[in-house]
Amino acid sequence: MKHLPTDENICCNDVIQYIFDLNKLDIEIYQILKKIKKTRPQTLSKKLSRERSTIYRSLQKLTKAGLCIKKINKIKTGGYYYTYEINNSEKIKKNLEHCIENWYKKMKDTLQEL
Repeated sequence: MKHLPTDENICCNDVIQYIFDLNKLDIEIYQILKKIKKTRPQTLSKKLSRERSTIYRSLQKLTKAGLCIKKINKIKTGGYYYTYEINNSEKIKKNLEHCIENWYKKMKDTLQEL
C-alpha cells in the first residue's frame, strides 16, 4: 500500500494520486490538462514522447476517477475524434471529499472490530 506523506510538504497532487491510485504519468497528464484545458490523445502522445496506447490508459484512469471528461467530436466530412478536458474543479473537490469520508468511515468501522 502506498503511503500518503504526512509532513508539511503534502500537496493536492499527492492526495489525488493516493486516493485514485494514479502514477506519475497520470498526474503529469492531469497537470497538462489543467493548463491547456482541452486536447487530443495524439497531442499528449507527441508532447510526452509516449505511445498513444499509454496515453489512452492514463486518460481512462483519469476519466474513471472523475478528473477529466472524454468528449466526442464529429467531423463534418464523416467520422469522429475524442478530446479530453479537465473536469470542473468543484466536482473534483466534492468527489475527493466523498472518497476521503468513505475511507475514514471504513477505517473507523475496522477499528471497532479490534
